[in-house]
Amino acid sequence: MTKKILIVTGPVHSGKTTRLMHWAASQTKIDGIFQPVIDDKRFIYHIASRTLKSLEVPALAKEEHIIRIGNYRFSKETFSWAQKKLLDCLSKDLDWLIIDEIGPLELEGNGLEPAISSIINARENVTAKIICVVREEILQKFIDHYKLHNSYEIFEIPS
Repeated sequence: MTKKILIVTGPVHSGKTTRLMHWAASQTKIDGIFQPVIDDKRFIYHIASRTLKSLEVPALAKEEHIIRIGNYRFSKETFSWAQKKLLDCLSKDLDWLIIDEIGPLELEGNGLEPAISSIINARENVTAKIICVVREEILQKFIDHYKLHNSYEIFEIPS
């Protein structure tokens, strides 16, 4: 039987990350990343090292250092750092691995890719339960893209 991917889903700005971060704070043997919004700016937070890095870049940043989506300008360097942190989780003895958030960038092969594909493809060899945060408007695209049709379940964050 294929190991299921757990999915936290809901509308944009519905508190998915905040609720999951509160739950994660009481867990042990947990790693991965969160993408919190702090003062209207996006960041990536690495759970194990408790490191927070800015994801959004200023307008003056050089084009070769950014990824654009809509009105957002994201740091390629921060995404690369986050991918390494996620891939490092594959060799750790964890109960939980969190990937927040998988969005349009990842479905286009950017952002946290190819790390997400590597983790999903290696899930049978990972001890951790893998939790992916996906906004509901792209949930079906996510399931189709990663071919998870019979190998996922919705994860309701415990209170």
